[in-house]
Amino acid sequence: GRISLDDDIRKYIPELPDVGIPVTIRELLHHTSGVRDYLTLFSLAGYRDDDFYTDDEVVAMLARQKALNFVPGTEFLYSNSGYFLLSVLVKRVTGEPLSAYAQRTIFAPLQMTHSHYQDDHTRIVPDRATGYSRRDDGTWRIDQTTLDMIGDGGVFTSIDDLVRWEGVFRAHALGGPDFVKTLLTPGVLTGGKTISYALGLELGTYRGLKIVEHGGAFVGFRTHILRFPDEDTSIAVLCNAAEADPERLA
Repeated sequence: GRISLDDDIRKYIPELPDVGIPVTIRELLHHTSGVRDYLTLFSLAGYRDDDFYTDDEVVAMLARQKALNFVPGTEFLYSNSGYFLLSVLVKRVTGEPLSAYAQRTIFAPLQMTHSHYQDDHTRIVPDRATGYSRRDDGTWRIDQTTLDMIGDGGVFTSIDDLVRWEGVFRAHALGGPDFVKTLLTPGVLTGGKTISYALGLELGTYRGLKIVEHGGAFVGFRTHILRFPDEDTSIAVLCNAAEADPERLA
């Protein structure tokens, strides 16, 4: 009850620029905000994948933007900035970082004992997989991030814990049926078009069957989770090679 999904994000992060039209939390969740992707911005600024920058520097970069990619609500464009800003929102509203909030309200209640948000890239994690990518000569190199941003990524987990996460949708184990229904509600553009993206979940069909899915790709890791809700079947694929295609495997 502390926030509304239709609040302007500047209510909580006022240093973001006033572009003359509100950017809502719901638009950030649906990737319809028009807020530019911070990974792209830092790349354009000359940063390399192995360089380090902080949460405050990301907020400052976004605060310096003079415009959005498009008028909020009119288009869909995946932006890591949206979910990063939502992690900042959680910290400012609850008084604790998303890593601690998620541990208390999600991972612990669901007994996801091998899951956490990695907001410190120097943290030692037992049994951690290493990410790899190929060099131009075909040999392999370790490929892992030095960034501590979370919200748009940074979840460390296991196959067993993802089975527990899927239990949320099977048994409404977190937040009840209304929460799950909200997560599965797709976004609607201002022109009336319904998009295939809900709240952090992609909706679609495969060979005539309804699917709910999402993938992830960063440095030497590739992931995909795919659910057939009517068949009560879920498939999760975690890969630690940049050339892997987990969506095809799923």
